[in-house]
Amino acid sequence: AHLTDEELERDVQSFVENHLPSVRYEDLLRAARVAKDIRVYDEVARQKGYNFESTLPVQLTKEEKYALRRERDVPFSEKGMRIVILTVSIAALLQGFVQSSFNGASLYREEWGLRRDLGPDDTSADNWKLGAANAAPFFFAALIGCPLALPINYWFGRRGGICVAALLIFASSLGAAYARTWYHLLGIRAINGVGMGIKAVSTPILAGETAVGFWRGSAILAWQLWVAFGIMLGFAFNLVFTKAQSSLTTLSLINAAPMVPSFFLFMITLFLCPESPRYHLTRGPNYNVQKAFISMVKLRNTELQALRDMYLIYKSLEQESMALGNLDAHAFRSPGFVWVIRDFFRQYAQLFQQRRLYNAVISTSTVNLAQQLCGINVLAFYSGKPGYLFNGAGSDVHSKVIPMAYSLGFGAINFLCALPAVRSIDTLGRRKWLLATLPFMALFMFGAALAFTIEPRNIRVGVAAFFLFTSLCCRGTAWAISINLGFAGLLSIVFPSINSGLTETGALGLFSGLNVVALVMVFLLVEETKRRTLEELDHIFAVSKRKFMRFQLFEYLPWLVR
Repeated sequence: AHLTDEELERDVQSFVENHLPSVRYEDLLRAARVAKDIRVYDEVARQKGYNFESTLPVQLTKEEKYALRRERDVPFSEKGMRIVILTVSIAALLQGFVQSSFNGASLYREEWGLRRDLGPDDTSADNWKLGAANAAPFFFAALIGCPLALPINYWFGRRGGICVAALLIFASSLGAAYARTWYHLLGIRAINGVGMGIKAVSTPILAGETAVGFWRGSAILAWQLWVAFGIMLGFAFNLVFTKAQSSLTTLSLINAAPMVPSFFLFMITLFLCPESPRYHLTRGPNYNVQKAFISMVKLRNTELQALRDMYLIYKSLEQESMALGNLDAHAFRSPGFVWVIRDFFRQYAQLFQQRRLYNAVISTSTVNLAQQLCGINVLAFYSGKPGYLFNGAGSDVHSKVIPMAYSLGFGAINFLCALPAVRSIDTLGRRKWLLATLPFMALFMFGAALAFTIEPRNIRVGVAAFFLFTSLCCRGTAWAISINLGFAGLLSIVFPSINSGLTETGALGLFSGLNVVALVMVFLLVEETKRRTLEELDHIFAVSKRKFMRFQLFEYLPWLVR
């Protein structure tokens, strides 16, 4: 937008000659002019007989006008985004499926060396062993998988990162089927966690970089939506596996079940999913503008849209490289492992040196932390474990089936209540959804805490389930991002001890209060980013956090009260 017409023509000419000779100069110039005045051409596409249309430098065809209208009005109207959304959805489903596998396997803890009668009043080391086995994948995802995803993405792309993750989860699920002790399972789950971390980084990056800016949030929200579906599907399979001849066979089937979605994820990503054009436009060993253009053509409905978005990404990356200074000469060829790791440490340092970057880190970390503070992940991790939350009421025969049935309901309600957010996350906005739903989360969590004081136990569990499932509607319609794996691991390892000391009532009451803490943090620290492209977010996060907080406290809050 800051370029004059003459400067834009020269820049496009240079781009075509040096980077994309297969494209006609006139075609790229049309796309660049549309990108420069995108709002004007959006109006042209929407109004027949637009007064100034004949005076504009670009005359849009009927097909181009139709495509420009649909990309703003219809989520995922682009032909290539459907396979990207399918890839993201299966990756997310795998995440939920794995969580259900961990949850269901804990019902058969006696088969991997822990006492069957372990409950909230037990103070033995088995509580910590249980927590360690369940927390291991999240800690290894946070500490190894997520950082390792960056060099893997650098060398092999977003598709390569997802394929590596799928293979690790497939192999670890196969190994878990033969694990017979809690420490064997802990070690195997550590490998699983590395795969989870790589996948949790690579998948949202692919969705965010390929989606049209107007619907970027909806593309990433597909992650949380299908995590919920994966939890539901995983527990449905867990219930089927209880019909096996022995508990050992059931445990093996539950542990091995994630092999199936991980296999499908690998095949779809490898053979069908397009690579992110931004990856091929980033300076490095795989820099190739022609490949970026081919990928973008697959992702957009018209050549005009493909050229427009590719040129915008190129200019955005050009501005970023200018802000970072001269690139290391190694960035233009395939460097060694040591150089890449050193360079990524440098990039991590830059997160805390540039305002737009550390502001984005603060905002995303706040939302990730809020997901753990709200307490809903306790359901995903411990809803099916004897002595916690949905503990089976009734005979011993049903002591495993009843927690699984409640957990199946947890996944189903979470999935159904997340559906309205798919569109509204980019119309109403993430910040508004969070601020509107966290107070209700606190209220319903408090109701569930009080419900655990009811006698008899079978009524108590039903009433608590009502309050907890109602709270899922609030959480599902709030915007969600990939689970902050470090806090998830911390929650997994400490919740058994918290539950032992405070009982269900105290533990859920604690999370009710933490919802209020999360509400205050979101109000003060999280900006609205609806219907913004990745490039436009640079300007949003360039505003000082201190200035943003002052505006919220002294201008927005008084207006809201009035």
